[in-house]
Amino acid sequence: MNCNDVRENLIELLTGGPADPQVTAHLSQCSACTQELASMRKTMALLDEWEVPEPSPYFLTRMRAHLKEEREKAPAAKWVAWLRRPVLAVSMATALAAGGLLYRLTVATPPPENGAVADIESLDKNHDLILDSDLVNELTGAPSDDVAEP
Repeated sequence: MNCNDVRENLIELLTGGPADPQVTAHLSQCSACTQELASMRKTMALLDEWEVPEPSPYFLTRMRAHLKEEREKAPAAKWVAWLRRPVLAVSMATALAAGGLLYRLTVATPPPENGAVADIESLDKNHDLILDSDLVNELTGAPSDDVAEP
């Protein structure tokens, strides 16, 4: 076992967890890892002895005053920030619904055609096509398909 593997298991040794026999064997052979373990134990002992200092009453008074100033600074920003997200979501949903409705109304499907109406429309299109081809024939000088003129 190398020193890197032992360093990963040092925390378990510090907390009193089960000791791996390979780690204990390595610690008995490697003085660097043994020194690191001893240094960590000293640090943990110092942390156990250390007491967190209590803040002074003046500190708490200043902190409360500062918080009060911040609250009074922008009271409108609270409700605007609270209102901004739901209003944005509702407005986007409304815009999508209105757009879908508008699309549905403007792009209406054509009414179903009657069979006779469709036939008449196709005959109209054919007649227009024949007139256009006659015009092309006249312009090019080709003979017309019409009945011969007397």
